[in-house]
Amino acid sequence: MKDFLSRFNLTLIICSYLALVFTLYDQLHAIILLIGLGAASWRLGHYFGKVPLLNIIMLAIVSIICAVFTVLLLYKQGLFNILIHLVFLGFSLKFLELRSVRDVYFFVNTGLVLIALFFIFNTSIYSAFIATLLILLLLSVLLSLHAQALLKSEFVKLLLKSCVISLPLAILLFLVMPRLPTLWKMPIQKQATTGLSDSVTPGEIANLSRSSALAFRATFTAMPPIESERYWRALTLDSFDGRTWSQSGTLKAQEMEAKRGVGQRFSANNASDNVNNDYELIIEPHYNYWIPVLDYAKTPQQLVSLSDYSLRSDKPIITRKGFTISSLSSVQPSPLTTFELQQYTQLPESTNPKTDNWISENLNNGVSRENLLTQLLTGFTQRFTYTLQPPLLAEQQVDDFLFNRQAGFCVHYASSYLYVARKLGFPARMVTGYLGGQWQASEGFFTVRQYDAHAWVEIWKNDAWQRVDPTAYVAPERVESGLEQSLTDSNEFLADEYFSLQRWQSVPLLDTLRARLAQLDYLWARYVVNFDNQKQQKLLQRWLNLIPWLNIAYSVLAVMGIIFIALLLSIFKPWQKIKFAPEDVIYNRLQQHYKNRYGERGIRKTGQSISDYCKQLSQNEALNSTLFNKFASCYNNIKYAPQADKISYRKNIKQLKTIYQLLRKTRGG
Repeated sequence: MKDFLSRFNLTLIICSYLALVFTLYDQLHAIILLIGLGAASWRLGHYFGKVPLLNIIMLAIVSIICAVFTVLLLYKQGLFNILIHLVFLGFSLKFLELRSVRDVYFFVNTGLVLIALFFIFNTSIYSAFIATLLILLLLSVLLSLHAQALLKSEFVKLLLKSCVISLPLAILLFLVMPRLPTLWKMPIQKQATTGLSDSVTPGEIANLSRSSALAFRATFTAMPPIESERYWRALTLDSFDGRTWSQSGTLKAQEMEAKRGVGQRFSANNASDNVNNDYELIIEPHYNYWIPVLDYAKTPQQLVSLSDYSLRSDKPIITRKGFTISSLSSVQPSPLTTFELQQYTQLPESTNPKTDNWISENLNNGVSRENLLTQLLTGFTQRFTYTLQPPLLAEQQVDDFLFNRQAGFCVHYASSYLYVARKLGFPARMVTGYLGGQWQASEGFFTVRQYDAHAWVEIWKNDAWQRVDPTAYVAPERVESGLEQSLTDSNEFLADEYFSLQRWQSVPLLDTLRARLAQLDYLWARYVVNFDNQKQQKLLQRWLNLIPWLNIAYSVLAVMGIIFIALLLSIFKPWQKIKFAPEDVIYNRLQQHYKNRYGERGIRKTGQSISDYCKQLSQNEALNSTLFNKFASCYNNIKYAPQADKISYRKNIKQLKTIYQLLRKTRGG
C-alpha cells in the first residue's frame, strides 16, 4: 500500500517524535523508551518498503500486551507515573499506526499532552523554550498536511504567523483560567541528586558543595541581613552513632506528622508579633519536604513548623515552589525537658578516646567547660585548614580529625565541636542548611546554590539555643564572603564543573551572561511559575476594583464584542482589496478583450464554464480553436488539479499567460 505521507511529512513526524523522546527520557523507564523507539523504527521501515504495517488485530494485541507490561513494571511507582508511561506508549503506537490524516491529528494531540506532562517536572525558562520548539514542531506536522504546495520560507512564515495570532488568547487563558487542585498524588519519581539529607557523615556536604545547581532564590521586602547572618536552616540532626549525625525518633515523628499536614505549630509562632523582615522563597525541586528559612520564621498557613524552628511542607518539593516567609527577630524558647536534655547530650561510648582524655585532663587541671570550648575554637584558627578535599578519616573520626588530619570542611568542624560540647555536658545539636547567597543587583534577589550548603552547631546556654559556627574560626571568609572567596588560593571551587558559568565569574563577559540568564530565569519563576491561585485572585480583584460593579456586565459584553469584531475583521479584512488568483486575472483579461472585439458575441454567459466559453469564441475565430482549447485546458489544470509545488504552479501560470498573449496578437476569423 502506498504511504499517504510525503517525505516532508514523515521527516517532520520523526523529528517531533525523537525530540519528545529526548526531552522526556529522564521521566521514562528505559524499557518503555526502547518499546517506543522500536515502534518508531518499524514505522520508518514501512515507509522504505522493508516491513508491512501491522493490521488492526495485531496492533490491538501489541497495545494490550504493552499496557499490561507497563502496569506490572511500574505499579509500585504510583498511578500518575503509570499514566505518563501509558500516554507515551499510546504516542509511540499511534506513530506505528499512521494510516490517515485523522491518525496524524491524534498523534499531534497526544504529543501536546506529553509536553504538558513535561512541564510538571521541568518549569525553568529553558524548559519553556524547549517546549515551545516542540509545540512548533508538532504544529508544523499538521500544517504540512494541508500546505504541501508552499515553499519552505512561506511554510515557516505561515506557522509563525498562526502562533503569534494565538498568543494573546493563550496569555488571557493563563491569567483567568482557574487553578484546579491535582486529582492525584504526585509521585516522587527520583531521589534528589543534589540536596541536603536527613543524615550527615563528615565529607558529604563537601561533595555537595562541588555542585553549582540552584537551590533556591530569596527576595526581601526590606533590607536583607548581611552575609554572616544569612543562615538558612533546613534540618536539625541530634542523634550520633559515632560516625553519622541523623535525626532522632522525636524529630522523625514530627516529620511524619508534617507530611500528613497535621503537625503542631511550635514556639516560633508563640512569639510576639516581632516580624523583622518578609521574604519570598522560590525553591528548586529537591524531592524532600524541608523549607530553608532564616532564624526564626513565622509559620505560613501552608507549612508546618517543628520544635527545632525548621519548616516543612506537607508535600515533597518536586517542582519549583514559592513561599512567603516572615522572619522573626527573636522567640521565647520553651525550657528543655528531661528527655530533651538527655537527647541533646547523647553520645556513644568511648568512640574517641584521645578526645575524651584531652577533655578529662583539662577539666582536672581546672579549665572550665566554657573555656575548654573556647580553647577548641582558638585551636581551629591556628593549626587547621579549610578544604573541599579532606582526607578520609579513620573509624575514630573526631580523634583522627582533631589530632592527625586537621583539615576538613564545615561538617568536620561542626561534628568535632558538637562532640566536645556534648562530652562536656552541654545540650547541643547540628543544623544543616545553607549559608549566604549571591546578590543579584539587577532584580534585587539572592541566589543560593548547592555549593552554599553548610553545617553549624546550636548549643543550649542561658536558657536559649545559641548558634556557634566553628567554620567561622578556621575560614572566616567563608562566612563573610562565601565559599568562592574562601577557596581563592586553590582550584577546589567547582573543580568538577569546568564549563559552569559560576566557575568563571572572574571573566566579565561570562559573568554578565550568567547574570542575565539568572535574571531571566528568576523573572520567569516568580511571575509565571509562581502564579498561583492567591496571586490570580489578587490580580482579578485588582481588575474588578478598577470597574464599578454596576458596569461589570457591560464591560464583559464590551470585551466579548471587541473580540468578536476583531475576529470578523481578521477573517474578512475589509481594508484589503479583493485579490484574484493570477489565473483568474488572465481569464478576466481574456473576457474583456473579446467583449471589446466582438461585443455581445464575446460576452461570457452567466454560469458558463471556461470550456464552453472558449468554444463560443472559437465560432468567431475558427483558426484559433486549438489555442482556445489549450487555454481552457491549462486554466482547468491550474484551478482544479493539485499542484506539486510552487514552482510548477508558476510555470503553468506563465504558460497560460503566453497562450493569452498569442490570442491577442492573432485574429483567427
